[in-house]
Amino acid sequence: MKKSLLFIAMFIITLTTYAQDTIIGFSFHANDTLSKRPNFGLSTNAGYDIRKEGSATTSLDSISFTNGVTSGDYAATTTNWDNGANTKLWSIKFKAPGYSNFKISSKQRCGGTNGGPVNFKLQWKLSGGTYADVPNGTIVVANDWTTGVVNQLPVPITGQGTGSIYICWLMTTNVDVNGGSVTAAGISKIDDIILTASNSIGIEETIYTNGITVYPNPSNGNFCIESNDAVNDILVYNTLGALVYKSSPNQLINNIDLNSFGKGIYFVNVRYDDNSYYSGKVIVR
Repeated sequence: MKKSLLFIAMFIITLTTYAQDTIIGFSFHANDTLSKRPNFGLSTNAGYDIRKEGSATTSLDSISFTNGVTSGDYAATTTNWDNGANTKLWSIKFKAPGYSNFKISSKQRCGGTNGGPVNFKLQWKLSGGTYADVPNGTIVVANDWTTGVVNQLPVPITGQGTGSIYICWLMTTNVDVNGGSVTAAGISKIDDIILTASNSIGIEETIYTNGITVYPNPSNGNFCIESNDAVNDILVYNTLGALVYKSSPNQLINNIDLNSFGKGIYFVNVRYDDNSYYSGKVIVR
């Protein structure tokens, strides 16, 4: 049966302690509404989505998908950032009970002709609380994917229990990339959002579900993806959200070689001909 939900995964207890896991991640690899949801991370966070908040109507603004960091991939894209200083923001929601040592990575870009906001800051809060600034979380954005980059910035999240946690990218001035004021047509993009944290429980994800199997996992860099249905696309990302492997095999058994990319954690996205897809984590040792 083809997968229309993300992260239908089982969990196994391993000897790993204090592992750094991905809690939630967005690479926006498709131009459809499902891309608002994460395509890697903990299965408990699969139903949450990215949002653009603080519009004049107090409703959530619509999100489209345009060219992203990687060729062939997409970025979440919105307009209506005018008069948005300290009110308009990108936000994500997730849960991470038992985790600590949170780190956030992301990449932002603003439009050129339709100049978007350039000044943001990262904030976090617990459900029912108020946002607090993330230390060193000031972000300056340009009309490129190299300026507005955050790379594993520590986020001082504590006391979350089993409740929800929020991180936002708050617009802090009304200045656009051209030095003028942001208009309603001003464009803001965000891509490659990855939140990691330390896990003292010693649980690792293994990709195994009715209809699709990835083995061996962990591997030495060579692993196989078997599916009950022919796979249209296979995309593999590293922990920074960069696309390291892509193929369109249209077959049931697929061998993947990641030896040239080194040891670490990678995220596999499998897409079928009806645009449903499955994601999971593989470990290369």
